[in-house]
Amino acid sequence: MIPPSPSRMVPGEIIIFRYFLGVGPGSRGQRVALIVKTRRGDGLIKGREGNLVTCFKLLGNSEEVVSAIVDNLYKKRRKASYYGKIKESLIKLLGIDSYRTYKLTQMKDIFKVSLGK
Repeated sequence: MIPPSPSRMVPGEIIIFRYFLGVGPGSRGQRVALIVKTRRGDGLIKGREGNLVTCFKLLGNSEEVVSAIVDNLYKKRRKASYYGKIKESLIKLLGIDSYRTYKLTQMKDIFKVSLGK
């Protein structure tokens, strides 16, 4: 488990967290995301109401997605980014609609996924 801190939002990391949107069904749902670098910042950008975490929401066949991410990011030692050469690969793999920004202050119970060697 990691604290909701700007220094902990590192591009290329996979995190699991709960996002608090208010009241009602799905308002405190668990999400899995890959933090990405953008032109505006390294995993974190300034928003009107505070810091925003930039990431791809991981959905669907998570085993296949994580396998492809490990092969493309970690084995080839690339940093996850939403621009440059890797952007097209991530969009093709995860879909353009999976790019998200989340308010850091509303992220709770954050777990960093560590991959064994």
